[in-house]
Amino acid sequence: MEQYDASTQLWNQVYSECKLVDLSGEKLEVEPTFDACLKVFAQNTRRVLDYGCGTGDILFQCADFNYLTYGMGIDRSEVGIHYAQKMAYLNHYHQLDFVTGDIDYLKQMDDECFDGIILSNVLDVTPKDIARTIITELTRILKPGGYVFLKLNPYISQDELIQLGLTPLGDNLYAEDNVLRLHELDTPSWCHILENSYNIERYLEFPYPWQEGMNRLFLLKKK
Repeated sequence: MEQYDASTQLWNQVYSECKLVDLSGEKLEVEPTFDACLKVFAQNTRRVLDYGCGTGDILFQCADFNYLTYGMGIDRSEVGIHYAQKMAYLNHYHQLDFVTGDIDYLKQMDDECFDGIILSNVLDVTPKDIARTIITELTRILKPGGYVFLKLNPYISQDELIQLGLTPLGDNLYAEDNVLRLHELDTPSWCHILENSYNIERYLEFPYPWQEGMNRLFLLKKK
C-alpha cells in the first residue's frame, strides 16, 4: 500500500530533526499512568523487543528501571534507528541493539526468544493484514507467560476523522495527504483480537496535553 510506505518517509523526515541528548541525571518520563504501567512491565521482563521503536525512547525508559538484561529495537525508519543507535552509544545503553527492519526481520527470529514486547502506536497505524501478521509473529517469539506493553491512540469515530480532514481508505484505514495515519478500531474490537492469545492484565486510559481523547494502554500476558 503506497500510503503505508509513505508513512515511513514521513517519519524519516520527523526523526531527521531529532537532536542527540545527554541523558545523564535525567529521569525519563512520559505520563504518570504510562510510566507506572511501563514499570510493571519492566519488573516482569528481562529480554525485551520494542517493535516500531522509532527513536528508542520507550526502550531507553524501560532500561532505566534496571531490570532489563537485553533489549532490541526494530523500526522501518532507518533515520529513527540511526538516531537510536547514536543515543544508545552516547548514553551507555550497552545492553540495547537497534536495527532497521519490518515483519521479514521478525520472521527470522527464533521462537520464544523474548519475554517482553513493546508495541507503541504500531498496530493502529498499520494495514489490517500487516497488523495481524505482526501480532502472529510477535506472539511466536514471545515466551509463554511473557508480557506485551501495548499502546494505542485514542478512538475517534469515522465522522470525527472525516471532519478532521482524514480520508477513509476502507477497512478502517484513514490517510492524511496520502499518508496512512490510522487503523481505527474501537477498544472492544481490539480486545476481541488480543484475547485469542493473551490475558488482559490491565487496561488503562490516559490523556496527553497535546492530543484530544484518551490514549489506550494494555498490559497483556501470553496464555
